[in-house]
Amino acid sequence: TGTFTGYNRAVDASRQVGSLLKPAIYLTALASGQYNWVSPLDDSPVEIVSDTGKIWQPQNYDQQSHGLVTLQDALAHSYNQAAVRLGMTVGLPAIINTLRQLGVEADLKPYPSLLLGALHQTPMDVLQLYQTMLSGGVEAPLQSIREVVDSRGQALQQFAGERRQVIDAGDAYLLHFGLQQVMRQGTGAAAYQRLPRNMVLAGKTGTTNDLRDSWFAGAAGQLLAVVWLGRDDNKPVGLSGGTGALPVWTDLMVRLQPSAPAPAKPASVSW
Repeated sequence: TGTFTGYNRAVDASRQVGSLLKPAIYLTALASGQYNWVSPLDDSPVEIVSDTGKIWQPQNYDQQSHGLVTLQDALAHSYNQAAVRLGMTVGLPAIINTLRQLGVEADLKPYPSLLLGALHQTPMDVLQLYQTMLSGGVEAPLQSIREVVDSRGQALQQFAGERRQVIDAGDAYLLHFGLQQVMRQGTGAAAYQRLPRNMVLAGKTGTTNDLRDSWFAGAAGQLLAVVWLGRDDNKPVGLSGGTGALPVWTDLMVRLQPSAPAPAKPASVSW
């Protein structure tokens, strides 16, 4: 038996995350106290001129503009123009600060392209990011061993990981609500064709340029899963987050049938 020298993509494949970073923009906006989910947002064409005079004109996935939309709809349908406009308004430093609070350790440069996910992360990194976002803002470091037991089942060693409240519980609850709308009426809605409507699902699709990466990160109750589909040679895989990774995630949840109640509303949140 030789040692395994293969390539573990879950831990080692660092890939561009695309729209999976967008929730950090919306979390930053909500936490600022300047916005709520029905605040209006402009999804008309946007252009950003860099210091060197280069012009960046991000497009929506459907190549359309949607005019004035709510924050909730902009996230649910993953509109790029609205997200970039919101991100530039709340400011890249504030969003980078949010990502740091959420535990992202990668080198984060304040470039506008960060708003549409110009950041490489492994599926495991994404799992940790979404664990923090979808657990009420409580960071619980990922671990694969819960306890070591002897032949009689007595615990020899337990690993209870440190849990820290890193995002305000009210802000995290609001974000969770927005990520529920992704599933109810946005890019994740296909999941409910196979899962019962009373399950509270929260998640986000991610797609990178030329359909190279197809991502979905989402939770049903206490159960969180991240799916990435892509090729090692980085050629297009031809699938968006919704057509590739989401069906795989949904298939897993259909088989596991987790109980998925709505999270408890903190007192600091009002309708």
